[in-house]
Amino acid sequence: MLRDGMVAMAFDVNVTGDHPGHGPGIHAVGFLAWLVAALCLTAGLAMAWFHPVSPLLSLTLVCLASCLAAWQPRLWLWLVPICLPWLNFSPWTGWLVFEEFDILLLGTLAGGYARLAWAARPIEPGTPRPRTATWLVALVLLSGVLGLWRGVADAGGLRFDWFANYSDALNSWRVFKSLALAALFIPLLRREMRHDRQRAPALLAAGVVSGLALVVLATLWERVAFPGLVDFSAHYRTVALFWEMHVGGAAIDAYLAMTAPFVVWALYATRRPVLWAVLAVLAILAAYTGLTTFARGVYLAVVAPLTLLAFLLWLQNHARHGRSAWQGLRHQSAAPGWRLKASVLLSVTLVLEVVGVLEGGTFMQERLASAEQDLSSRVEHWQNGVGLLKGPADWWFGKGLGRLPAHYAAQVPGEEFPGDARHRIVQTGAATEQFVTLYGPATQPRLGGVYELTQRVDVTEPAGYRVRMDVRVTQTSRFELYLCERHLLYDRACQAAFVRVQPNASGTWQHLTVPLQGQALSQGRWWAPRLMMFSISVIDAGGQADVDNIALTSWRGQALATNGDFSAGLSHWFPAAQSYFVPWHLDNLFLEMLVERGVLGLLACLVLVGYALWHLVLGQARLTPLAPYLAASLVAVLVVGLVSSVMDVPRVAFLFFLLLFVSLEGARSTAHQQTKPP
Repeated sequence: MLRDGMVAMAFDVNVTGDHPGHGPGIHAVGFLAWLVAALCLTAGLAMAWFHPVSPLLSLTLVCLASCLAAWQPRLWLWLVPICLPWLNFSPWTGWLVFEEFDILLLGTLAGGYARLAWAARPIEPGTPRPRTATWLVALVLLSGVLGLWRGVADAGGLRFDWFANYSDALNSWRVFKSLALAALFIPLLRREMRHDRQRAPALLAAGVVSGLALVVLATLWERVAFPGLVDFSAHYRTVALFWEMHVGGAAIDAYLAMTAPFVVWALYATRRPVLWAVLAVLAILAAYTGLTTFARGVYLAVVAPLTLLAFLLWLQNHARHGRSAWQGLRHQSAAPGWRLKASVLLSVTLVLEVVGVLEGGTFMQERLASAEQDLSSRVEHWQNGVGLLKGPADWWFGKGLGRLPAHYAAQVPGEEFPGDARHRIVQTGAATEQFVTLYGPATQPRLGGVYELTQRVDVTEPAGYRVRMDVRVTQTSRFELYLCERHLLYDRACQAAFVRVQPNASGTWQHLTVPLQGQALSQGRWWAPRLMMFSISVIDAGGQADVDNIALTSWRGQALATNGDFSAGLSHWFPAAQSYFVPWHLDNLFLEMLVERGVLGLLACLVLVGYALWHLVLGQARLTPLAPYLAASLVAVLVVGLVSSVMDVPRVAFLFFLLLFVSLEGARSTAHQQTKPP
């Protein structure tokens, strides 16, 4: 893994693009590129082959991404960000550490590096050495690798499991992979920036805006299908397609804050009235998405960077033309006279939308009323998190990537995990048993039933469902069984059963058949169908139970559950928590990095971000068209990071690192252009 990160550094100055006549020579640059391509392709194919639901489609995804990246190397700039918000199907696969987005990235890297290898040139005498940005990126990578090593060691060593959870060693890889994969894209990014340093970032920005449009569509479906499009009193917070929020967190918060400046870019750049109108609708709907998260941090993380963006645009315009802000605005809107009027109308509409959402329901008013109490709880939460650092090694190097949840749950009194699920394989003579052991909270009865093992099911009837399963317990245990209309965190209508099981004298399996009772279930409208979720949990503090052969059937006898005998591990089974998410997130980006990466890792990341922002605002990249928007986006992450974790959401962290590297490459390509001989 360290080698993979350093390979990106090896291409710092040796690959400048596609050069006719330069085939795959036998030199270090070409060899490294072929090696990285082979490693990425192998990893992508292996991940696709073991996909729990659709290996064939996953293999097709790897091959298609590889071919596209090799054939049209610039296409990934648009393809990756547009796929980022939706290419994850964890509730259907049961994967937590791995995801379909990883498969896309690995396939893209394989094709991209193959194209680089074909065109790579050997190192020439007098080649300049790596610049400051390269060394800073290398330092951040090194701190990440150190955090990965410490995290795996802290978890007791690496044990591979396709269905590893947040307490396992592979959770360290889950946190690290965003940085590693984004760093591997640096040579591909550099090639495109040197080909066209204006259009390459613009293509990436267009992909970001397109991805946000898909998030908006998902939000509209979610709101229509569940709480209602204009119901702002229901205690329902939008999550869109960010399934990482099955244990809470701020995935959608950070994503919206990071992408909002690019909507302004699209509105500012377009000159076509029809396209501008479409983008204006997107801005309104994106604001609706942000508002319906009912996250106070999102509001601040969108408004503050957009205010900064206006100032940065003024600075850039003044640096380019010596105009005042008003003169720059007139210059931008002088050709089409409709732009200024349309912009004013859009601004008024957005203000009215904010007022309508905040005043049209009681949910946000309740959240604002509890702000002081929430802040007090959050400060205590931060103190508990920092208290996990016990000695000099922890302070300097951190507990290890991905180790915050396990340590927090184990060491902070009363803030344990609300449950767990572990797949077991037991050899009994010639027979092999496979089952799952479900755990309730260790000591806190208030957390009973919060943790559930869930599965997506297709429900066609309003009622008449029953559950059959085998259970083995050593002490009296209580179960909750639910079949609900649920997108991810909030139930709309449910049918349930509560079961009390006592151990038998022989301690053997007991067969149970339980009918589910409750509200009638509805599939919703054909154009906004509702998702259904079956769940099971142990609700006793200190309780545990072995379960096997789970079958959910309709009154017609139709089997709805998949892999109920757990012969495929936890495939199709997805853990989820409701209303309690404390151990999984520290709710502060900076403290999160401090605890897991230590002072050195935190400083390395902050210096790299600060270096990028300096170049975007005052340095070599400040006059590039996207500089103000990239700066606003990076600042948005820092702002939302004041009250939210970010690095524990791989897709969002990947986008952050990718935009960071785009910023650095923008400065680099500008310097390269300025030093190029005429």
